[in-house]
Amino acid sequence: MDLSIIIPVYNCAPVITRCLESIDYPDAEVIVVDDGSQDDTARRVLEYAGSHTNIRLISKENGGVSSARNKGIEKACGDYIMFIDADDYIAKGGIRRVMKLARDCDADIVKYKVVSVYRADDQDLGIEDTPMKSEVITGLGEALNRYDISDYHVVDAVFKRRIIIESGIRFHEDLKLREDDVFMGEFYCNASTVVVTDLPLYHYVRSSPYSSTHNQSIEKQRKLIESSYRAMEYRSSYVKNKHPESLPLERLKYMRWVCHPQVAINAGYSYDEYRSILQIYKGYDSWPLDYRWIHVAGLDYSLKAKLKTGIKTFLCNHPRLAYSIFNSHLK
Repeated sequence: MDLSIIIPVYNCAPVITRCLESIDYPDAEVIVVDDGSQDDTARRVLEYAGSHTNIRLISKENGGVSSARNKGIEKACGDYIMFIDADDYIAKGGIRRVMKLARDCDADIVKYKVVSVYRADDQDLGIEDTPMKSEVITGLGEALNRYDISDYHVVDAVFKRRIIIESGIRFHEDLKLREDDVFMGEFYCNASTVVVTDLPLYHYVRSSPYSSTHNQSIEKQRKLIESSYRAMEYRSSYVKNKHPESLPLERLKYMRWVCHPQVAINAGYSYDEYRSILQIYKGYDSWPLDYRWIHVAGLDYSLKAKLKTGIKTFLCNHPRLAYSIFNSHLK
């Protein structure tokens, strides 16, 4: 098969069938990695696989989404790899078009569009005939020099498996957040042909209760914050080694990861602890925030969104004032 689709699952019984049903590409193997679910997710997958021979279930002890995806990579045999989260779904007819684009361009990666939906039953009618534009970027690591190319999701792309295997690219299992950003940075460092299309293939269900960041405890919120700056350290080190000329733009990208004061307060950080986190970003020239990043990060921002981002930038650059404001408000 020319495509391996990897779906990590953890207690996703109510939504996994919808996800599987959205996959309408018979030339793909679908690898569902059960990361120690405690509900009947595995039973539902096996029931569906009973009439779909290209679906297989792999069970493992709970270790997080990164370890589940890594297990899927280990078992995959397709020319390309695609990642889907169990609570999301794929537009009908889209995978076939993306795979044709990948083959025609001999692409190392094809990036497509993510569509946010707010209702779990907002299934579309298919995109077989949806107009599609695409751009081909060539040159080793050239995608790192483009801010208008998504590099913070892995669910919006098909990846050439050979590059993942030969370059030893894997998800960092110690990260609880931003693991996608690190994976993308490492892959772009080793990619010579990047194809970007506006085909709205992936449907992301917002506010899903099955999201890994939904309803986090204070302890887990702290781990998420810590993962952000550790991800910056991982990605910066890799890019510096492979493509140091890309670091100036990389630093602008890291600004979107800087911890907002309200997030720090929600995680139970004192002001001194919050300040110490900002100093880590400062060590990578990612804080204080450069106001240029508002325009670089949001090419399609509305005026309202740019104003909101500008206020956030000001607050992040004046941590004592912001901490006082948000701490008083939350109390």
